[in-house]
Amino acid sequence: MTTRRGIFFNSKSRSVDSNVILSNKNPSPPKLPSSETIINEEPGNSNSSNSQTSPPKTTGISTGIVKKKLILKSTKRTLTKTIYSGPRKIFSTSYKANRAQLNHRAFFGGEADEYGLDDDEKTATNLCASQPSVQQITKSSLFVKSKSTDNIRSTTTTIIENGKTKIVCPRDQKKMYTVVPNIRQPTTCEELGETQSYIDDMEYLLAGFQANIILKNRCLSVVKFAELCAKPSFRMHLRTESALVRVLDLLKDAPDIPSLNLCTAFILYVLSSDTLTSGITPSTVRLMIELVQKNSAKNNDDDEEYSKMKQRILTIINQSSQDDIFYEQRFNTCDIILETFVNIARNNLKEWLRNEARTLNGFDLMIDSISSIVQDLSNNDFECYSLIEILIRYRKVCRYINMLEEFCTDNLEQSTSSSSSNKDMNRIYIAQYSQYSLFHSLSKLLDLSLVWFKQYSSIIDNSDKKNQVTTASNAKKDDTNDITSDTRDIFRDGCKTIMSILVILTNDCEVHCDHLAADDRFFSNLFRLLVTMEQCSLINEDKFDALALTLNLIINLVQNTKHVYKRLMEDNMPDESSKKIYEYLAGLFCEQESLAAKAESHEENDWMMEDGDDNLDERLGIENPKNANSENGANFNRALQKAAGHMENTFVAAFTGVVLGVVLLRDCATYASQIQTLMPQKKFDTMAFILKKFFIFLQMSHAFTPSGVKILEEITAMVLSLCG
Repeated sequence: MTTRRGIFFNSKSRSVDSNVILSNKNPSPPKLPSSETIINEEPGNSNSSNSQTSPPKTTGISTGIVKKKLILKSTKRTLTKTIYSGPRKIFSTSYKANRAQLNHRAFFGGEADEYGLDDDEKTATNLCASQPSVQQITKSSLFVKSKSTDNIRSTTTTIIENGKTKIVCPRDQKKMYTVVPNIRQPTTCEELGETQSYIDDMEYLLAGFQANIILKNRCLSVVKFAELCAKPSFRMHLRTESALVRVLDLLKDAPDIPSLNLCTAFILYVLSSDTLTSGITPSTVRLMIELVQKNSAKNNDDDEEYSKMKQRILTIINQSSQDDIFYEQRFNTCDIILETFVNIARNNLKEWLRNEARTLNGFDLMIDSISSIVQDLSNNDFECYSLIEILIRYRKVCRYINMLEEFCTDNLEQSTSSSSSNKDMNRIYIAQYSQYSLFHSLSKLLDLSLVWFKQYSSIIDNSDKKNQVTTASNAKKDDTNDITSDTRDIFRDGCKTIMSILVILTNDCEVHCDHLAADDRFFSNLFRLLVTMEQCSLINEDKFDALALTLNLIINLVQNTKHVYKRLMEDNMPDESSKKIYEYLAGLFCEQESLAAKAESHEENDWMMEDGDDNLDERLGIENPKNANSENGANFNRALQKAAGHMENTFVAAFTGVVLGVVLLRDCATYASQIQTLMPQKKFDTMAFILKKFFIFLQMSHAFTPSGVKILEEITAMVLSLCG
């Protein structure tokens, strides 16, 4: 026999004997919940419906498992129910007033099939239903009665007590209805459900974290916990309950077990993706570093459980993430932990973490990983790896470089004197680690980036030329052009990333500038990058970023070293060009200044230069540059609003002018005449105007460091002295 289980029935309360007594008077619906009951009635007694002396004769009655005990005799109808006494469910409560009980009559109706009766039970039910004295109550009749609410509304009474409204209904009118006195709001039920689900999941998973559990089950529990941490609602409960401390305490032996080591790192990676807070503490950072150090000292290739967990975690990450962050050849604990640091640095990098990463040798892991990936790319190139594999590695190394840059820059919200000292110490540590290994890696990466960028730029240019000749094949080549353009943009962004971190590391640091300028290959690549970015078919914004960062790095090298300015004046441009470097820079200045002046003339900008006017302050519309009042600020804001496309050209011209100005500061007597002959109208007036405008902009926007503003002021004063 099939039994019916549910939350409203107790298995113990169903295992009782059932006696069914049928009376000829006041018949009841043919509900026979008992199982395996057979009723045999003699034909002679079939018409004795008016007799009340004895019940119908029953034979062959057997007992079995029943759902409830039902007694039908005379006019009495007694229902014996057992309240559920099993484990409490999510919405269960100890208050009886808040408990909703099942009205079985309205729920099950009068059909015996609702109880899942067997064939024997159906036979007994049909025998009882064949008696004319038994009235059947079907679902249709219940449905009609449940609809007839007009009569009930007419008999209800509304009572107001202590500000609460009660509706009183006579008992004989509400036999088909269930009255629930207190009803929770849907949002409350949802919150309670989430909380109870979190509690159940935590109890179940933490039981699998115990050290006495077999390793396979522990790893599966940790991976399942990491999957739950990907849900924002679960992370919210995890933060409020401070459960991460309990979890990591149970996994304190993870660094020594390779498979559990990898799974624990996966938990930290998933938690770090939270943009609000990752729950990372100093103790967590120490655990992260310990996981990497213990794992790197072991060879886990022969560990079967480690290989299984590695494949499982990779599958989960690939299914949940659209970006290719990890690849199998390099997937290990160190890779996961470094991507965790990437997420932390991108979302919410705390000031204490800058110091912890340095003292715990976290920077060593980052720089070593950058060197390893760059070496991998430089050795294999396109011969061993496909383009997709190269792009995965290239994006990964760029993420690591951006992470190091975050550790070297100030946090404006937490900027203090101690933070500035930590920043300076981090810069020195990162640059000088392992005899400037980062500089060597960045130089190799820049060389590769230029080769790949030129290659895909030429493909795009050739494709554009062909499309102009034959327009019929445009539709077929659109997808290919998009893929090629995206690839080119990846390498362009990589060049910008390299320039950005080097600008930070060389700012106001002579030692770093001397070591970087000593690399002849890197020094030549700087000017290759300038020429490539200037000639490529990029939009102005993308072109400006690359040019500005490269020129800013050249400014640092010229300013903080004693010999680089001579190389600018004496060396030729790379790739067997006969043009001197300073000649190229002067030509770049004139070109960008001409584009800016042309754009300003169309926009009628207030900062337009007027030839023949010696008073630069009046031309700029500012009375006193050092003490700008509200009127000057209004002029500045109005000029910024009008400076649409030409502002980038002005900045590039200003950066180029600063490079040439530093050369003049070093040796004005020797090189002034050579530079002057290359200026517009062979005068320094245009350079002086651009530098003056740029200087005022820096003062108002506070965009540069005090040392940068000071050197710019010296250059501007020197160039003004050469105007005549």
